[in-house]
Amino acid sequence: MKNLLPGLVALSLLAVACGVQSELKDWQFSKDGEQWEAVTVPHSYNAQDGPTQKYYRGKAHYRREVSFSSGKNAFLLFEGAAQAAEVYLDGTLLKAHKGGYTPFVVPLPHSGQVEVVCDNTEDIEMIPVSSDFNKNGGLHNPVRLLVYGDVFFSPEEYGPYRLHVVQKEVSDNKVVAEVRAHLRNTGKARTEQVVAQLKAADGKVVAKETASIDLPAGASQEYATVLTLDNPHLWNGVLDPYLYTVEIQVDKDVACTEVGFRYFNVDKDKGFSLNGKPYSLRGVSMHQDMAGKASALTKEDIANDYAIVKELGCNFLRLAHYPHNDEEFRLCDRMGIIVQTEIPWVNICGTNATQAYFDNIHQQMWEMVTSLYNHPSICFWGMWNELDSWGNRPNYQGWLDTDRVVEETARLYDYAKSLDPTRLVGLTDDSVFQRDRYTELKADYYSENRYHGWYYNYGDFSGLTTDMTKIRDVMGPANISEYGVGINPYCETWDESAVRRDRTDSLHFEAYGNRSHEAHAQQIAEMPWLNFTSLWILFDFPVADRHEGFVDSEDGVNYVVNPARMYMNDKGLITRDRQTKKDVFYLYKAWWNHEAKTVYITERRLHYRPAGQQFTLTVYANAPSLTLFRNGEKVAELAATGEPTGVIWKFADVTMGPGDTVFKVVSPDGTADEVTWKAL
Repeated sequence: MKNLLPGLVALSLLAVACGVQSELKDWQFSKDGEQWEAVTVPHSYNAQDGPTQKYYRGKAHYRREVSFSSGKNAFLLFEGAAQAAEVYLDGTLLKAHKGGYTPFVVPLPHSGQVEVVCDNTEDIEMIPVSSDFNKNGGLHNPVRLLVYGDVFFSPEEYGPYRLHVVQKEVSDNKVVAEVRAHLRNTGKARTEQVVAQLKAADGKVVAKETASIDLPAGASQEYATVLTLDNPHLWNGVLDPYLYTVEIQVDKDVACTEVGFRYFNVDKDKGFSLNGKPYSLRGVSMHQDMAGKASALTKEDIANDYAIVKELGCNFLRLAHYPHNDEEFRLCDRMGIIVQTEIPWVNICGTNATQAYFDNIHQQMWEMVTSLYNHPSICFWGMWNELDSWGNRPNYQGWLDTDRVVEETARLYDYAKSLDPTRLVGLTDDSVFQRDRYTELKADYYSENRYHGWYYNYGDFSGLTTDMTKIRDVMGPANISEYGVGINPYCETWDESAVRRDRTDSLHFEAYGNRSHEAHAQQIAEMPWLNFTSLWILFDFPVADRHEGFVDSEDGVNYVVNPARMYMNDKGLITRDRQTKKDVFYLYKAWWNHEAKTVYITERRLHYRPAGQQFTLTVYANAPSLTLFRNGEKVAELAATGEPTGVIWKFADVTMGPGDTVFKVVSPDGTADEVTWKAL
């Protein structure tokens, strides 16, 4: 945490210096428009009912007074109002917006009472329609009041940062960056000096351009200039996430952004490269979600989550299935984590889809790209996730229309590339591209969600390599965007043959989850040509449509229903409350975090084993060798894992004692772990 908090402070100061005047945190809230209570934004009205069978979907109201000096140009910046919103000033509708995760700006003609009506009612003309996550309602991202003088850089054309830094040319020797913004003059005609500066991390100006611009009264015009830098310090992922600052100034207005210069490539045979060097991307997917808050996370919540990301050691995140709070991307920039983010076009593309639906998809793509454009961490824009038969049905838009999927994907791809030709645009499938015409899909990269041994082929995790090789050979640059299993860390068994679940789907054995992740990790380790891989998911999250994994057992014999785990997707490496790191968290920490010494014995929450049982003791460790002790006596030593990750250690034919038995594993440098099992 100590490395992240200074960064957060600097980010806040940067935002204030670059035109954000105030964050509007204090609001009145009402579901019926009559009974009101004080709340703090970010706020979701599904904070408490999310992990239930049926959460509230409907309208809710937020209101507060907003004031600013007369004669100023003022805007409300909503970083995310879910899922749809209507914004009123003194009872007059100013703007209606559809899309709960992307920023939008509302001009304010005068001070007064602002009321925002949020609505997360199902809408078949707004993405997401159907999804394997709750569609929370509320002002779940910050709201800001922006106030400017007569001459200013507009927040409407280029997003919250009010400028784009286009990386026209980046190499080890030179950077050519075009700075774009939109100038407005609401006062009398005038001539202004516009100054653009590129500053190094120490504040030194390393490039500068000044232009004299005539601004007629009422002017609204584009501004562009080019900054050139020789011998740049490149942004080099987690190895060296170096950031410059680009700042533009006109009159008293300053707009600025942090930026990292880098170049990258995907290759179907060689994998991802960063700044001309191989750079395999391995990481996790994340939702914007937390117990007691739903999607309304604060800066402190995000900082705590990213401290966990840092501990895990991944260098890649898939921020799914929608653009997350801007604060997350700022942290990824500073931590050097490469990101794929995506619009929430999930599941649905039916035979009865209207043009309004596809217009909304394009609108949300524009808002995502425009608002997040400057973040160097983002290398991948995602168009959709799992447009497949299971999510389409008559009460939505009809059955899946694969012809329309192919046609609209091509149209959306071209649109996204027109907005940002510097990044890669792709999609996420779950059919190994077996749907009609899916081999024709237009994209720069092709991601696949695979759940061998979970949704199909119970007990058999071996098909991942075959599937991904086929996708690479047929489609091109390939990624694994999701893999994993439901894991209840309090559902334990000593039966090594135990499989996924019973008919009620209530038993999600942790030991089975361990075997699944081990098999997937081992296959991934032997496919270096995968450009990125992201397991599903870092934290458990609620899904009202699910009813699974809710039975606990500490001995593999007695089973108890745990109501708190109902209506949860429990594929996370960590429980939703962030209190329990499951065994497989340490598999990936040992594999990815080379700075931390990890030695971890699995199945520690299994309190009992049968007396005299012979079993395999599994350890996740990034050690050169391991020694196993039982009740203080050395019983075995391993010099290597004998498998491709190098961190999955198996001590075979270990014998459980007749009473309490302590097993301890020690690495040569003294890093150790131990567990105690009681005899059944």
